[in-house]
Amino acid sequence: MNLSFEELKPYIKDLKKIGEGWRGKVYKGILNEEVLAFKVPISTLHKPAIKKEGLILKLVNQKGIGGKLVLEGEDFIAYKYIEGKHFKDVINKQNAKSLIKQVLLQARELDKLGISKDEMHKPHKNILVDKNLKVYLIDFERAKKSSNLQNVTQFIQYILSEGANYLSLTDNQKKALIDLAKSYKKNKTDENFEKILDLLSL
Repeated sequence: MNLSFEELKPYIKDLKKIGEGWRGKVYKGILNEEVLAFKVPISTLHKPAIKKEGLILKLVNQKGIGGKLVLEGEDFIAYKYIEGKHFKDVINKQNAKSLIKQVLLQARELDKLGISKDEMHKPHKNILVDKNLKVYLIDFERAKKSSNLQNVTQFIQYILSEGANYLSLTDNQKKALIDLAKSYKKNKTDENFEKILDLLSL
């Protein structure tokens, strides 16, 4: 689609701005009876970044990660709107194992795809959780193809700092997790990843 966001606007119902980053604005609206999120650059300077995010979403969508990309326009991308709450507002001791396992599995898929998301150590606002406790990674603005992959190891930083409280990890388990993270960083195999899940009883 070669339409610009301004050209598409008349066809979008109930359009409203729901967020703004340093590269783009996010709107929510209904197009063809489907609730979508529209990401638009804040200036023409940031158009390439939004285009790149669309390319990344196409790749991660193949593994069921991220909001499903629906449209790419001349200066915007649109994906299925995710009705959810921020990870930090949902996680508790009762659901921590389920949520943390889902994030780790998606982080592992990103590592296998060769995509670095770069923000997995601070998942508070770039992960949404829906009413069925399904986890969605969002905001791939900074994501890129990379050989220096740290999705799993970055999220382990979060587990060690905050997630450990929800999982009730002992000091010995934390030390063992640090060692397993180092092993995984050197050799990103399924076997080394499974050891992390086993240690956390996930």
